[in-house]
Amino acid sequence: MKRLLTYLGEHKRGVGLGVLAGVVIAGLMLFRLGSLTGGLSSSELAASTAPVGWHGIYHQPYYLPLKIVRSAVFVLFRDHGQTLTRLPNALFGALATIAFVWLIRLWHSPRIALLTGLLFATGAWTLHASRLASFDVLYLWATPMLLLMNSLLQRSYKHWLVWYGSLTVGGLLLYVPGLVWFVMLGAYLRRDALIGGWRFFSSAAQRSYYGLLAVLWLPLLVVNFTRSGALSAWLGLPAHWPTIGTLIKHIAAVPVHLFIRGPQYPDIWLGKAPILDIFTLAMCLIGIYFYARHLGAGRSRLLGSWALLGWLLVGLGGPVGLSLLVPLLYIGAAAGIAYLLHQWMRTFPNNPLARSVGLTLIAVAVGLSCLYNLRAYFVAWPHNPPTTTVFRYRR
Repeated sequence: MKRLLTYLGEHKRGVGLGVLAGVVIAGLMLFRLGSLTGGLSSSELAASTAPVGWHGIYHQPYYLPLKIVRSAVFVLFRDHGQTLTRLPNALFGALATIAFVWLIRLWHSPRIALLTGLLFATGAWTLHASRLASFDVLYLWATPMLLLMNSLLQRSYKHWLVWYGSLTVGGLLLYVPGLVWFVMLGAYLRRDALIGGWRFFSSAAQRSYYGLLAVLWLPLLVVNFTRSGALSAWLGLPAHWPTIGTLIKHIAAVPVHLFIRGPQYPDIWLGKAPILDIFTLAMCLIGIYFYARHLGAGRSRLLGSWALLGWLLVGLGGPVGLSLLVPLLYIGAAAGIAYLLHQWMRTFPNNPLARSVGLTLIAVAVGLSCLYNLRAYFVAWPHNPPTTTVFRYRR
């Protein structure tokens, strides 16, 4: 307790900001969670009545992380309504935001983490995926979480908590269709850190425990592979392959949906509105330009391979959705803001007024972007006629 109080006394500002950020994230995820749309969609209604607990997980273990949380909530509150039906997704939306901010803090600075954390948390797509009872939120969470684990392994692979966390997160995400490729990609890119950590934790007890934690997740997966179509779903492949022409069209449509106009699904999006507002899109393009200029860097290779693999899986039309790629857009926006501010500060290295003007302009643009996305989600989308048609079921 004394050490805890000492830490809180020495880091009052950071702890205060962390508490404030937690309150903001919780508010965004929980505000009118059950009443915004007036009802549930058909897929949400099916999720609210699906089997939970060991029986439900054993017969369909895919999307295990979300199903574990749903089981806990649904068993504790058997008469769960609309709010509790969506609450597990809101939790993973909050975890995705925390992982994103932590990742940007490691890669850039606290200022960039704050600015892009606000953009990501208030982004309309983040709110849609986090506040709808679907499995899409796991892909939104998986991208920043796996990239964070990858970065932490690179920086401090000798810390036991990093190893525990990496093995646990990797094992859980093996149950999310299509993510096995990204777990394997991360393990391959950080193979030196994994080998170094295995050599560092050299005692038989430690190695036995790590080995057990690594294989703990496999038996249920192997049992599931005996069921029809389970293996192709696990790999993120479609149940029925389209023709070559249709496949090319779907793959070409992915960047269109990401950069020009969103998918026309009223349950998850507002008409043909673009996923990113104009400011975030501009910052994202600058960030892509920055990474393209540094293709030899490890981070550029990591993000490039991640984007290409995700593009292919989403374009195949299998279970993997756009939520896997959306966090990469905000990671690009973070690099764009950092690059823009760096160039501005280099132009005015000793002029405090000019430096303040640059920071203020970026902060105002971020604020307007947040306001635009909040209005798009909380005002425009629930009052859109196609949306009210979809969310018509009560519980």
